[in-house]
Amino acid sequence: RLADLVEIGTLTPAVAGLLSVATERGVAGLVAGPRGAGKTTLLGACCWELPPEVRTIVVEDTPELPVDALRETGRDVQALRTETGDGDGPSVAPDAALRTALRLGDGALVVGEVRGEEARTLFEAMRVGAGDGAVLGTVHGEGARAVRERVVADLGVDPTAFAATDLVATVGRAGPDGERRLLAAEEVSGDGEAFDPLFERTPAGLEPTGRIDRGESRLVAGLAGPTETYADVREAIERRGTAFDREEGGDGGGGRP
Repeated sequence: RLADLVEIGTLTPAVAGLLSVATERGVAGLVAGPRGAGKTTLLGACCWELPPEVRTIVVEDTPELPVDALRETGRDVQALRTETGDGDGPSVAPDAALRTALRLGDGALVVGEVRGEEARTLFEAMRVGAGDGAVLGTVHGEGARAVRERVVADLGVDPTAFAATDLVATVGRAGPDGERRLLAAEEVSGDGEAFDPLFERTPAGLEPTGRIDRGESRLVAGLAGPTETYADVREAIERRGTAFDREEGGDGGGGRP
């Protein structure tokens, strides 16, 4: 869970607080990075931050996300297995699986990896606001700009659909031992061609850029409820980060402030 990733140094409490609140409130987010960087691990940790009462549809070809563990806590999680070509159990084409998930109605959507023709369906769903929960997925790419290039140029997603993405969290290897770390958390701005870092890795570690504290974050503004202000969301993120700092690997999700 996110608290475990804080404990081992993959995340700081502050960025864990941001990911937790954003996921809980319905972010359209991607976890990016090269192969073996820990994308699925971070995506699985974020799944625990989805509200327990929200139905979650998980679409993946190789079962890696914590579907069974989430179900054991009483959550409504439905898994759709996509084709892998190995004949291992029932499966459907990725695009068909995603369309099926969207037809199931409101809730959260988690895609194990965005890499083929299903990308157009996924990002179009983001653009039109299908469902009322978070839309999460992993994608190969070293940073938000590289992700946009891959998604738009290689996967054929319309640029206006990609612009519906709220947040790209990039993981990779860092430090003298090459450990898995969050390298950056960037929000997507304007027409989807501007990327503003909220957290970025420096020689001192993962640091906030100050954009949230200055009141400049499009993401934070978009997470506010009907009766909330930007400051209310910022305070919620700070409280959640403080809670992660105290937990140090304890039980995540569900009842934190």
